Amino acid sequence: MRDSFYKRAVFVIFLIAFVFAYPIEKGVSDEKHHTPPSQQRFDNIDLWTKIFEDPARDKWQMPDEVIKNLNLKPGDVVADLGAGTGYFTRRLAVAVGPQGKAIGIEVEPNMVKYMEEDAKKLNLKNYTARLVKYDDAGLEPNSVDVIFICDTYHHLEDRTNYFRKAARSLKPKGRVVVVDFYKKQLPVGPQDLEHKLSEVMVIKEMWEAGYRLKRFLDFLPYQYFIEFEL
Repeated sequence: MRDSFYKRAVFVIFLIAFVFAYPIEKGVSDEKHHTPPSQQRFDNIDLWTKIFEDPARDKWQMPDEVIKNLNLKPGDVVADLGAGTGYFTRRLAVAVGPQGKAIGIEVEPNMVKYMEEDAKKLNLKNYTARLVKYDDAGLEPNSVDVIFICDTYHHLEDRTNYFRKAARSLKPKGRVVVVDFYKKQLPVGPQDLEHKLSEVMVIKEMWEAGYRLKRFLDFLPYQYFIEFEL
């Protein structure tokens, strides 16, 4: 256990050093250029439900472990950015309890409708969905404890400004957690490397948006788990 802790600490230190030592390194800089989110539509609800809700996803996404590592407290308010069909939102609602709230943030009306129906089926009154614009999470100031974003960070177009705005919605000691695919060929997730961002780029952009790296976890087989604070 101790060896694992030290290896992880060394890796995080290496990442931070890399980010600041190579702020304009070509491989990192090129990651900013990808297909705009307006061209990556998720309005085919039947298609994406099969993908997002595929039972096989549980094996590699490890949702229970992700929720566990979020360290949520009863009564917390969590915003799930790019929530899709609510795969994580419904789990977040259970994790924070009836006094808390899980908000599925989406830009696709069909996804919002799906989540609203999903919440009714599950009888989770603290599971809500909200339609927003691409460039704004639409969260009230000082309203959320955790902003969670899984497999969606790379879809945002102007990520630095997006999360500068989002910072206003965080309560004191609020956190942002990014879970996304490693930038390499994997058996799951986007097959085009253009649609992936390295953990180095994520840390760099979030630092530019005013956040500090709090934790970097590598318990997932294909994704990084990075936690930030203001």
